[in-house]
Amino acid sequence: MFSFIPLLSIIVLAYFGIAIGMSSSITQPMIQPMIWMLTTGDLLVAAGLVLLYLEILKSVRTSMASLIDHVLSLLLFTACLVLFILLPLAQTGTFFLILIMTLLDVIAGFTVTIAASRRSVDVGGGL
Repeated sequence: MFSFIPLLSIIVLAYFGIAIGMSSSITQPMIQPMIWMLTTGDLLVAAGLVLLYLEILKSVRTSMASLIDHVLSLLLFTACLVLFILLPLAQTGTFFLILIMTLLDVIAGFTVTIAASRRSVDVGGGL
């Protein structure tokens, strides 16, 4: 049952949990520009990239589960896009990168599935 849930939804929920828990400190600039500090947003984006890789691996399946997974990924992207447009809390660079990851999940999922199913169809008939 949990295999249908897009893994990037974990990152989206984590982003809003952290963003709501913190005040406006998410958008504050670095104090010393010469020192790079790993922020919570950076960790979320890194974790999202790992989960995006796992989502692409999940999309190699060619079954009904794969179709459901693609539809849920598309719904997650649509929800993130609406949140990015309408919610000021989601209008940050970190959430924009998460939005791009959900878009790549949708595009890569359909692309990989189409390519995998094309290979499984025997086009040439050697008689």
